[in-house]
Amino acid sequence: MRIAIYKDTLANKRGADVAVLALADGLKERGFEVEVFERTRFAEKIAEPWDVMVSTGTNEILDLAEAFPEKFPWPVVQQFHTNPKSQFKWKKFRRNYKVRKALRRVDVIQVLSAEFIPQVAKYGAKVEVIGNWSKYAAVREAQPAEKVIIYPAAFQTVKRQDLLIKAFSKVAGDFPEWRVRLLGSDKTKHADKCRKLVAKLGLSDRVAFCGFVTNLDEEYGKCAFVGFPSFAEGFGLVLADAAMFRRPALLVHDWIGSAAVGGALVTKPTVADYAEGLRRLMADAALCRKMGDAACSFCEAAYSRGKILDAWQSLLNGLKA
Repeated sequence: MRIAIYKDTLANKRGADVAVLALADGLKERGFEVEVFERTRFAEKIAEPWDVMVSTGTNEILDLAEAFPEKFPWPVVQQFHTNPKSQFKWKKFRRNYKVRKALRRVDVIQVLSAEFIPQVAKYGAKVEVIGNWSKYAAVREAQPAEKVIIYPAAFQTVKRQDLLIKAFSKVAGDFPEWRVRLLGSDKTKHADKCRKLVAKLGLSDRVAFCGFVTNLDEEYGKCAFVGFPSFAEGFGLVLADAAMFRRPALLVHDWIGSAAVGGALVTKPTVADYAEGLRRLMADAALCRKMGDAACSFCEAAYSRGKILDAWQSLLNGLKA
């Protein structure tokens, strides 16, 4: 089966880009002929014969719908790498209308969590829930944890680094040896606001702005746990990656389901509640280890590479013309 995966740009090299390229590699291993292409090769690639076209976002489905206004020449799988509602832009009424119209023409919509099914079921396509797998193919041997909290995420308002900073300020005095490392692209207005907040709270020697880190192995290996107060995720791949190092997370939403088995702690998205969550994990190393083990076992079972590829293989085989 020849499968085309259309991603308008792969320049970001993180998030959805990583997931798209990993999926392509995995499907190739399963015997599919797969090619990922960007917008620069759009006209060339849509003219080729394919058995299935995978659209990786709403920009992509708009391009495909414009190129084929009446009928797609192949079955189309529409991916949502985030919460689907986040793809409908504020006051972009014309664009949103076009996206909805295009979604009614696809064969399958893939979402990362069952909680997103109600948002896309109305378009009439078959809906498949398929998560992501960690880029770490095997569980890493647990290392002694340092008194470090990490948060791998680009600096965006919805990622709420400011909530972690404010909450940490409430407990920092009781835990003088603990530090926070913020790992993500920090050339943003939100990052500037966070820097000012850290300075105002007197935490400049306790909270580090590390920029975008390409290799997180050392960070996961030495941290005690992951702070993850994000308000908007499709899946939270960081959580699955951390689990492979037996590291738990402190969340405001159970993005991947690990809290149900004790692999993560979920608080309300307030400074006081998040600070209490920090306190609980910072004060109890044994609890962190227990939660990290639970997170690891859960992700191995629910989000293994083999299991996710099995689901994709079944989806694609069901679309054979």
